[in-house]
Amino acid sequence: MKKVFTVTSEDKTTRARTGQITTAQGPVLTPAFVPDATLGVVKHLSSLELKTMGLQMLLGNIYHLWLRPGVPVVKKMGGLHQFMDWHGPIITDSGGFQVLSLVYKNKMGKVLANGIKFKDHLTGTLHFLTPEKSIDMQLGVGSDILMVLDYPVLENSNLKDNKQSVKLTTAWAKESKNYFDKHSRKDQILMAIIQGAGNMPLRKQSFEELEKVGPFPGYGFGGPPLNEKILAYTASLIPQDRIRYVMGGGTPRDIIKAVAMGWDLFDCVIPTRNARHGLLYTFKGEVRISQTKYKLDKKPIEADCPCLACQTYTKAYLRHLFKAKEPLALRLFSLHNLTFYMRFMKRIRKSIETERFSALLKNY
Repeated sequence: MKKVFTVTSEDKTTRARTGQITTAQGPVLTPAFVPDATLGVVKHLSSLELKTMGLQMLLGNIYHLWLRPGVPVVKKMGGLHQFMDWHGPIITDSGGFQVLSLVYKNKMGKVLANGIKFKDHLTGTLHFLTPEKSIDMQLGVGSDILMVLDYPVLENSNLKDNKQSVKLTTAWAKESKNYFDKHSRKDQILMAIIQGAGNMPLRKQSFEELEKVGPFPGYGFGGPPLNEKILAYTASLIPQDRIRYVMGGGTPRDIIKAVAMGWDLFDCVIPTRNARHGLLYTFKGEVRISQTKYKLDKKPIEADCPCLACQTYTKAYLRHLFKAKEPLALRLFSLHNLTFYMRFMKRIRKSIETERFSALLKNY
């Protein structure tokens, strides 16, 4: 196993730590938040704006890129970095979560021992996603950090489904790694995903089986990160020198609590999705811009925020744009929320380095 992650400092009262992930496109300082660029774009924002706000890495969704514009198109255009003009690190997911959502929520497919047969949500075309195909597509778009195809289940899944999830996740991780080892560049990183839902023994079993397949330089938390006890336990299973990745987490409060458990990497649609609904984040709390109290408010969203929205406009004007359904509002709110997340993660890293993390955690 090649070394791609280094711990640089540790908090004395929690399991929080700072670190650095080494990728082909440069380092990623952790704890880090990664926004979802589902279709090769963070909604409403340009790659230049993302770079300017201090964003370190983006997440591409291989399921959606597979359907639009198609992996061959991205590959012919020089890979996802070139295609979207983003020259920082890119992490891609396997597509499994989206595909399994179609299978279970919409009854549009079936899980087999060697992959997932499903109909896509756009045209109803039949597809077959295997561990090898997922890795092949992630390699095809030029991802820096790839995720194995896994079989996620919900927190309240029955024991039979949970055991099947762990079994297939291990088998698919082995197939994913075999394909990755044969076809990847030396500077690309493959991470596995620990399943087991809310069952501690199965979480332990999943990790131990994946370690035998790997070992992998990093592990994701499989399934929705809703159970804090299970989230903390899963972090404790992962060795100190590996990347710990909470997939789909979360709000600022969720993130700082997970950092205290020892998690390093986070991705979620929350900052941009909530921006489109008029929910804005500040260090003093949430701002729901549609509220009447902001109708004549001459102050910015947050006085010391460097984003365009805060440096240029009042809350009154921003509320007007939002109520009038002007597209500019969604763009400005997305800029603000992601800028806040970058400042928030930087503040977390600094607090760990200066032994002030516990005080910051207490505030949340």
